[in-house]
Amino acid sequence: MLAPGLAAMAVSEDGLTEAVCLPDKRFVWAVQWHPEFSFRVNEDSRKIFKAFIESC
Repeated sequence: MLAPGLAAMAVSEDGLTEAVCLPDKRFVWAVQWHPEFSFRVNEDSRKIFKAFIESC
C-alpha cells in the first residue's frame, strides 16, 4: 500500500513497487535502484534522466 498521493510507476513481476511518483507535482520520482550508476547500460535509467532534463 502506498501513501496517499503516491502512484506506482514500476512494479516487479512479484508485485513489489519499485518506483513511485507524485502525479500532482512537477517532478517527484522515487526509484528502488541507482539510475545514476546504470544509465550507461540501462535504457530505463536513461529515460529517467531524459524526463528529468525535459521537466526543467
